[in-house]
Amino acid sequence: MTARRLVRLAVTVLATVPLMLGLRPAFAGDGSVPFKASYSGSAAMTSQTTVSFNGSGSATHMGRVTNVGTISLTGPDPTCDNGIANTNTENLTDELGDTLTIVSQDVSCPTGPGVFRGTGRWTVSGGTGRFAGATGEGSAGGGADFNAGTFTMFLDGTVRLPHV
Repeated sequence: MTARRLVRLAVTVLATVPLMLGLRPAFAGDGSVPFKASYSGSAAMTSQTTVSFNGSGSATHMGRVTNVGTISLTGPDPTCDNGIANTNTENLTDELGDTLTIVSQDVSCPTGPGVFRGTGRWTVSGGTGRFAGATGEGSAGGGADFNAGTFTMFLDGTVRLPHV
């Protein structure tokens, strides 16, 4: 048997075995949807170890959103010079009042006096309305300028909606 025929046979078997077993691909009908969000607003240190964020922006499957977030600084992180590990909890609310709560484990790296860039990984920790029971995960990125009292945040990942 030629290599080309072996490849064709392997592809055919791999494609038909799930059908014969009654299985379906993981991405079909499990409610997974791509999720991207971008928002910005005000940032302020509320104590030596906490930061609060309030802003607005947009998110796929939510439209216009407002956000209320809190960061807890958890200690130094060697990923970058003077890096700070932190846990970020963000509540995104759409215009209908439905919410999606995400928690991210981040590292903030100083880029200048009072200015930080951060990256991390987020997971969905809760939701209300059409996001009740949602799960998901992805990457987070953004920055804060505490001199200006501003922040930006970007999320990219997947959210699974149990109602879909």
